[in-house]
Amino acid sequence: MKKKKTKSLPADEVSLFCQQAAMILKAGIPLYDGMEVLYQNYKDTPYGGAFQKIYEGVRDGGSLYEGIKEAGFFPNYMVHMVQVGETAGELDRVLESLGDYYERESRMQAAVRSAVMYPLILVVLMTAVTAVLVIRVLPVFTEVFLSLGSGLVGTEAAVLSGGVTLGRVALAAAAVILILVLVLYLIWKAGGRQAIMRAAQILPQVRRLLDKQTAQRFAEVIAMVMASGYNLEHALELIPDLLPDKRNRKKAEKCQSLMQRDGDFAAAVEAAGIFAPLHQRMIRVGADAGQTDRVMERMARLYGIQVDEGIHSLVSWIEPALVAVLTLIIGGILLSVMLPLISIMMSIG
Repeated sequence: MKKKKTKSLPADEVSLFCQQAAMILKAGIPLYDGMEVLYQNYKDTPYGGAFQKIYEGVRDGGSLYEGIKEAGFFPNYMVHMVQVGETAGELDRVLESLGDYYERESRMQAAVRSAVMYPLILVVLMTAVTAVLVIRVLPVFTEVFLSLGSGLVGTEAAVLSGGVTLGRVALAAAAVILILVLVLYLIWKAGGRQAIMRAAQILPQVRRLLDKQTAQRFAEVIAMVMASGYNLEHALELIPDLLPDKRNRKKAEKCQSLMQRDGDFAAAVEAAGIFAPLHQRMIRVGADAGQTDRVMERMARLYGIQVDEGIHSLVSWIEPALVAVLTLIIGGILLSVMLPLISIMMSIG
């Protein structure tokens, strides 16, 4: 029987778990005892069953990775990074970094909700107003015209018809926006995040952001694993599962294949096209100097800053874009009302 996927833990809860686990390890408390304490704290919450699995996984196998993998409600990136941390002997450092990462993601999600929610509420209200105008008010205007005795001809008829059509177009536009948002929300909730991300890659800004995120994660894993005494080949085996999309996973797999064939890490990175040309040259210099891990650590920080800035830039465009669309809809609503009024005045005159 196929295992049912558990609902993902919110980013702020993931951050809290990582920070707590990191504190447990840094304090020298055995992981088994620490997970038991966390389980006791969470057992009366909706996540109690999953935390029990984490506790049992650590108790039976001594591996936090196996525990959170079995729980099934942590993000894939976090699960794989915990595996990397355990492999590299840097679990406390990885958990601390993950805590900061998901804290930033939680703030970013809140910013996105704030940027989207206000315009959407306005769209809902304007849709209701437009529906009332088009369905109830404009037909009354038509009856007023007919009651004048001469009916509607020529310019007056064209103006009224144009107002009604414009109102219907504005109503349809608002309805399409709401339906699209609802569909995307349902797909996201149903676990279709990857499908939405693939569709979003038609936007150059999103593709560039994913490329930078790939470079950050690639550099971060290489630096961490090498600093712990493991070789590059082992680090490259871990990377593909950590990357955000299929296109960049293929780049990592190409780099791994070239490294296995030729043994030249800098050349493999250049051929795979994971980093910008300037950073490729930095990797070449670092490899020649035997400082690949330090170069990768610096680049991980650099790309991390660029990823955060890129996400903030995308979010900053959401509200203005929705407001611009909303302005067009409101303009259509106003014209759909004003045109018939102008037509009435022309007819009376």
